[in-house]
Amino acid sequence: MKKNLIYFLVFLISIHKIDSILLFRHFNIDIQNKLGDNQKLKVYCRDKNSFTEVEFLPFKTILEVKFIIYPKTLIWCNLWKGPDYVHHIRFTAFIENFIHDFCGSMKPDVCFWQVQDDGVWLRHNPTGILKLMYEWGHEV
Repeated sequence: MKKNLIYFLVFLISIHKIDSILLFRHFNIDIQNKLGDNQKLKVYCRDKNSFTEVEFLPFKTILEVKFIIYPKTLIWCNLWKGPDYVHHIRFTAFIENFIHDFCGSMKPDVCFWQVQDDGVWLRHNPTGILKLMYEWGHEV
């Protein structure tokens, strides 16, 4: 009986661990253009092995970057504010601790970024509140 109880506890712990494993999960980064005056947003994202094409997002448009989480996944993006594209931000769009701190409980499996005139905001999924993470840099 004692042996069965130990097996049962190991089984329960295993189920919990499997659900909390982040590796090889499908995930998205969504970047929404909310710049004023209907400005376009130039976007380019990459990780160490791949990259997106340069995209020009119209106002209120969302770019969806899909990926699979591997060990030490790091994705960064470059943004340029239209219409002249001289204001630039390079920022970390995804690292694993975002899942626990902002992108919340691995569901809905998305880190949602909103680009505004003052900078780049990240949504805290559990509460829906946006937090300013990066301000626009100097002109390039």
